[in-house]
Amino acid sequence: MEKRLMTLLAALFLVLGSALAQTNVSGTVTSNDDGEPVVGAAVKVEGTNTGTVTDVDGHFQLNVPAGAKLTISYLGMKPQTVAAKDNMKIILQSDQHTIDEVVVTGYGVTRKQAFTGAAATLGEKQIGNKVDPNPIKSLEGTVPGLQMNIGSGQPGAPATIYVRGRNSINSGTQPLYVIDGVPFDNDAVGIRSDQGATTSPLSTISAEDIESITVLKDATATSIYGARAANGVIVITTKRGVKGKPKVNFTAKIGWNEMPSYTDKYKLVNADKALELGEEALLNSYNSLGSNSTFGSVNEGYGLGLPYTKEGARQFIDWYTNGWVSAYDESKQSVDWLDAITRKGLVQSYSVDVQGGGQGDYAPVYYASLSYDKNNSMMVGKDLKRYSFRFNMDHQATKIFKYGFNLNLSYTKTNNGAGGGYFSDPLTQVYMMSPLTPIYDSEGNYNSDTSTGYNPVALRSANGDKNIAKQYRALLSPYVQINFTPDLFFLSRGGADVYLIDEFGYWSFLNPQGADMSAMGENGDTHKILLSITNTLNYVKSFGNHHLNLMLGQEGQRKYFKQAYLAASNYPVKDMIDVSLASKPSSAATYRNILKLSSFFFNGQYDYDNRYYFSASLRTDGSSRFADGHRWGTFWSVGGKWRISEEKFMEPAKNWLTNLNVRASYGTTGNQEVGNSSYGNGYYAYMGIYNYGYNYNGVGGSQYVQAYNPDLTWEKTGKFNVGLDFTLFDRINVTMDYYNHRTSDMVFAMPISGATGLYDEDEGQASVYRNIGKLENYGFEFGVNATIIKNNTLTWSAAWNGSTNKNKVLKLSTDQPIEGTYDIIEVGKPIYQFYMKEYAGVDPQTGKALFYLNETGDETTTNYNKAAKRYLGDANPKFFGSFSTDLAAYGFDFNVQFNYSTGGKIYGNNLRYDLQSGASFYENFTNYVYDNRWTTPGQITDVPRLDTDGSYANKHSSRFLMDGDYLKLRSITLGYTLPRTLTNHIGIDRVRVFFEGENLHTWAAKNYIGFDPSGIGSNGVQWWNYPQARSFLFGIQIGL
Repeated sequence: MEKRLMTLLAALFLVLGSALAQTNVSGTVTSNDDGEPVVGAAVKVEGTNTGTVTDVDGHFQLNVPAGAKLTISYLGMKPQTVAAKDNMKIILQSDQHTIDEVVVTGYGVTRKQAFTGAAATLGEKQIGNKVDPNPIKSLEGTVPGLQMNIGSGQPGAPATIYVRGRNSINSGTQPLYVIDGVPFDNDAVGIRSDQGATTSPLSTISAEDIESITVLKDATATSIYGARAANGVIVITTKRGVKGKPKVNFTAKIGWNEMPSYTDKYKLVNADKALELGEEALLNSYNSLGSNSTFGSVNEGYGLGLPYTKEGARQFIDWYTNGWVSAYDESKQSVDWLDAITRKGLVQSYSVDVQGGGQGDYAPVYYASLSYDKNNSMMVGKDLKRYSFRFNMDHQATKIFKYGFNLNLSYTKTNNGAGGGYFSDPLTQVYMMSPLTPIYDSEGNYNSDTSTGYNPVALRSANGDKNIAKQYRALLSPYVQINFTPDLFFLSRGGADVYLIDEFGYWSFLNPQGADMSAMGENGDTHKILLSITNTLNYVKSFGNHHLNLMLGQEGQRKYFKQAYLAASNYPVKDMIDVSLASKPSSAATYRNILKLSSFFFNGQYDYDNRYYFSASLRTDGSSRFADGHRWGTFWSVGGKWRISEEKFMEPAKNWLTNLNVRASYGTTGNQEVGNSSYGNGYYAYMGIYNYGYNYNGVGGSQYVQAYNPDLTWEKTGKFNVGLDFTLFDRINVTMDYYNHRTSDMVFAMPISGATGLYDEDEGQASVYRNIGKLENYGFEFGVNATIIKNNTLTWSAAWNGSTNKNKVLKLSTDQPIEGTYDIIEVGKPIYQFYMKEYAGVDPQTGKALFYLNETGDETTTNYNKAAKRYLGDANPKFFGSFSTDLAAYGFDFNVQFNYSTGGKIYGNNLRYDLQSGASFYENFTNYVYDNRWTTPGQITDVPRLDTDGSYANKHSSRFLMDGDYLKLRSITLGYTLPRTLTNHIGIDRVRVFFEGENLHTWAAKNYIGFDPSGIGSNGVQWWNYPQARSFLFGIQIGL
């Protein structure tokens, strides 16, 4: 009996020992795309909760039961299940279906699964198929919550971007830009920037070098950037090398820019129609005012003896213009001035890149590219030329030590066209030119006998005006990484952004303003140097189902600005235009400013079992903009996410609800760009400032221009976000967010007594900047991406996004609103609220303009001065976004994108001149005026009777307020990739030919009159905005 018992116990222990036997396994997980280690990949024993994650070298080590299987997964890659063994080599393949499941935050890369914030990412395909040299314009319409206003079609011109609304009235409103982890100075430059002649630093970067652009929106995503993140963060990641033999890619594009399609209502009439309208205006005015009209008083005063008939009015115009009508009657040539200043501008783009590296674990990888771009605008004399070079290298020298760097060099030359501001711009002048006047006089010289004395064609000729900006840029970003343990590493990254701008402006003898000064030349030399250093200590560790990612960091930044400006006039000759040749110096100035920022920050992420996620960040910034005691600001965020689809109770829905999670966050960000930027770029916002260089009766002096305020501090924005993400049938991905941003301590210029001796030229009075205002933005945004068909031969996907943002002023510097001629900033109203006299149409009996008399009601008056102002909508669109579709089959690829906007208003300030009602009877008229003007009693129309005298029709009113709704065919791309069975025989890996079209057509609101409702500034005010071109490109891509 005893022996049997011992035998039974021995057998039992043997079985238990066999069952509990453990095996220690290890391995490395790498990516098939570039051979790089996959950091943070989940390694889990199949059927259990036992697991770990890979370290910074992609390594893992785990005790597993004998015979176990491991599942290795990482978002953006296809999971693998393999038998456990020692020294495993796991290579994960990219899963294009989830390739966007990684968020680049600038301080690193976070799995979207673990990301609790709100962000959107564009890949290289969406960035590279755009024509404009400024790659940031690829974001237009594609990112929910991002509103882009492109006020100029100048190649490389800056774009105004608001991420979830405008968060300040008087301070900085543009997002922070980060390139490869380094802050990027994107402040628009130009010595004539106040007149619209600006260049964007982003135009120095080639789109072909960009791998992705990520827009960070909420507090969880942006608070880690502290004082610079109130307006969102845009992170640009450039392409990097991959292990393996060298790969070479070549891309060539060629095509043209041309005038976009625009409404016939805004097109100009020919000479016969212009004469008809001019005659009509003269006679209408004479019939009302008799000898007090222009026609009557001049005819009688000069004894012309002309009859008050159509023929008499025609003869009067001929006399008034010194023979324009007679010359036209003889030549019968109606001049199309707009056609004369536009063209089909040639567009060329060529780029080549090479990438590669060794196969070993410790071999370096590299990426190098060279590109050339030439973009001639549709407007004669406006163009851009750019050369750029990029090189980066990464080297895992040992298991412990890794280093690398990014280098970008570029030279960009931009011709912004004529000098002298909006009025002298040829596009402005075209709408004032009479079609009766020829471009050239009888001797073949440029004709200056025009309605304004300007000749738009001459302004853009070889001896015409110049506005040239040469940009030299160098971006260098070296880094060093030290791996102390598999879980702990230190990363130090430096940054140097060196930006030099050499500008030359020339007001020629062909420009009346220039001719009065015997021409004027100006030179601007600007140096901008941004230096930064970022040091982070990172800890990534898994404890069973618990995953931890911690970062502790320090950052320093120094921004240096220096500018020299000189101008002189009175040139002795017309064909030599260097400023040194001018004999009369008119202006000289130099500026030098320094801004410093010091920061300390922490970021932590924790998740349990890939179901419950939590994040927190804390950052404190010290800025030299502010005085001691207010120099440091602290900003923070918290966020959480619940991945509901991973709960056991959701398993029955797995076959149709692939993913479901909810997330929420709250935090604070800051805005240090406060104060008056006219004085020291705002770098010395709290200081008392004196301007020198004034002359008092021959004695040098200074002017007190900025008051000392040691209490001035950051503007602060609290950001709340709640979001929902879900995936249906593993094909339809939906993301939705509601947000609320509240800005406090907004800076305003508060009036103070002039007895202080202070005078702010920008404000026109004595004032001091103080933190006092409040502003709110709230809205909803969504994005839908659907894979409709996906098989071996056909892939068809579609996307739709939409956003709505409401803006409201909560507090101003005083109880009184800030009222303009046609707009108002008032508590309880949006920033861009239109407030003007409301146009009531035309009196059917008299043809006179009518206006509503009171703030409410239907009573009207013809007396403009008696009419009351009304609130008439605002410039903010109520709903905007885009929809697109992609199709790929049998080597062909096709993409089309439509952008849309609805609910916003546009005020056509230019239309007060372009829809002139006869006062400038010798200039031109638009089709809209010709087709809709009042002519007979009883006629119902909205264009008043033409009149040369005493009409209120062109005063500021809602006659020129239009709906900003539009649907734009933003882009079409069609490509064909040759079969590899053909190209491999000649040593070529890939050949793709393609066509790209941009801004192909815009469907605008019925009452819109202008070039492009999408090309208006954020305030909704339309001037003679230079429209975005319609572009056509043909290209080829070759991969070796």
